[in-house]
Amino acid sequence: MGDCLEVRFCRVRGGWACSAILLLFSAQPQPLSAPAHGDPAADPAGPPYPPSAVLADITWHWDSLRTAAPGSDLWPVTWAEDGDIYTAWGDGGGFGGNDSDGRVALGFARISGTPDDYRAANVNGGKGALFPASFPRAGKAEALAAVGPTLYAWVNLQDGPWPDVNYALAWSANRGASWALCPWRFERGAGRLKPGAFLNFGRAYTGVPRPLAGYVYFYASPQGNRKDIFLGRVAVQQVRDQTAYRFFAGLDGRRPRWSHQAEDAVSVFHDEHDMGDTASVVYMPALKRYLLTTFHQGPGQLGVFDAPDPWGPWTTVAYYEDWGGMGARGVGLTCSFPAKWMSPDGRNVWCVFSAYGDGAQQGIRAHDRFNLVRATLVPRRRRNHAAP
Repeated sequence: MGDCLEVRFCRVRGGWACSAILLLFSAQPQPLSAPAHGDPAADPAGPPYPPSAVLADITWHWDSLRTAAPGSDLWPVTWAEDGDIYTAWGDGGGFGGNDSDGRVALGFARISGTPDDYRAANVNGGKGALFPASFPRAGKAEALAAVGPTLYAWVNLQDGPWPDVNYALAWSANRGASWALCPWRFERGAGRLKPGAFLNFGRAYTGVPRPLAGYVYFYASPQGNRKDIFLGRVAVQQVRDQTAYRFFAGLDGRRPRWSHQAEDAVSVFHDEHDMGDTASVVYMPALKRYLLTTFHQGPGQLGVFDAPDPWGPWTTVAYYEDWGGMGARGVGLTCSFPAKWMSPDGRNVWCVFSAYGDGAQQGIRAHDRFNLVRATLVPRRRRNHAAP
């Protein structure tokens, strides 16, 4: 016999209500038919999914906010084999630079130490960089993953009018000192998938749950579709081989189906509010949950979601229209939780985020820079209900 938390949701004015009942019965896995979407038509201003059964909220400690690198944006992160966090920026000089001083189209940096006392160095491009820029005039890295000793990045090549651009996989075997592009592309064109995030795990892609081990996972969205996110994977030893890529094509009971045809892919996340292109997803081993963040456009319009598997079903931890006092004008870019800076119990995390535009100059004023803030994940309390 085991404990099982039954969580019941119902629509109420302005959102969802949740009640939790702790039941005792033999714990058996329940089959999942398909990733469940929310019902935004019932509340078009609300979140796309019901509240999380595991996390009640997330508290942001804005007094801990630190900023750096004014004029540089994006800042995806990954935890590398050498123990440091690697990140990337666009259109600026990186750490120690500004919008013009040290400016490159795409630069890469290394962050050492703790979030309270970190040390940052521009590795490839930017002001005072250790090595010259591999992408001085064009390119934007929207996601990073450290897999063993190799760093990977999904790069928007900026080779056409947005969003009609090609995406390429870049890789570095020398800790970001130099980068090379794979010869194949995620090609431009309406409806074609464009990768926008890696699913990050522990240091150098360790700590992957056994059923998922041996693969690198990534998320992608079709060009012109700002409401859906899709999932793909590739074997760890074949990341640079285009023919090895597979796409999530639904579930057979609880088992995921993978197809080599992108046309077979099914959406794993849906929001009727148009999303940005740079979602972030990380696995939290202490909670055994995947945490997904995405902006539904503006800097203040952030959603935080969790799920038991990379394909869902997703539930809502928080859904903001004025996150950090910021507004809707402009764009929210990235919001990532570096795995290195998570507490052992998974409750205390640090967030690296980027936003751009008029809305980002309100509230916490996070416009066009590196931003770092501490947050606490609030678990949902379980309540025992006596039998009638």
